[in-house]
Amino acid sequence: MPLLSALLIALTSYQTGHGSEFAALASELQTEVEERLLVAQSYPAQSAPEITPEDRLHVGLGELSARAMILSLSMERRNGPEDLRCIYRGMAEDALDHRLGLSNAEVRADRIEAYVDLSYLLDHAAEIGPVSDQNEIDAFTGVDPSCPRGPLR
Repeated sequence: MPLLSALLIALTSYQTGHGSEFAALASELQTEVEERLLVAQSYPAQSAPEITPEDRLHVGLGELSARAMILSLSMERRNGPEDLRCIYRGMAEDALDHRLGLSNAEVRADRIEAYVDLSYLLDHAAEIGPVSDQNEIDAFTGVDPSCPRGPLR
C-alpha cells in the first residue's frame, strides 16, 4: 500500500502546475499570517520578536515572490494577458515589501497592518495562481507602461 500512495502523490505532483503550487503556498502562508495576526492583536504593546532569515514566514514570502516572478515571466513567454503578468509581478514585489515591513517592526502593533495587508495579498494569490495553469489564455493585447519589465527593485 505505501508504494501505491507514493505513486498517487507523484502523479498528483506531476499534474499540478506552477500556478497551483503558488496558490497552495499562498494558502499555507495565509494560515501562518492569520495566527501571527491574532497574537499581535492580543499583545500589541509587546516587543515584536525578531524575524530571522530562517523564520518560516520570511522564507515563505521569499519563495512566494520567486514563484510569482516565474508566473509573470511565464505569462510573458506565453504571450499571455498583460494584466496577469503585472499582477504576478506586483505580488512578487509586495511579498518582499511586506517581509521587509514585518522585519522592521519594533512592537507587535506595528505588524498588525502588515499582517492584514499580507492576508489580503495571500488570499488573492491563492485565487489567481491557478489561472496560469490554464492551457488557453487570451493572447497579449498591449503594453501597460505602469508594469515595468526587468528585475525587481
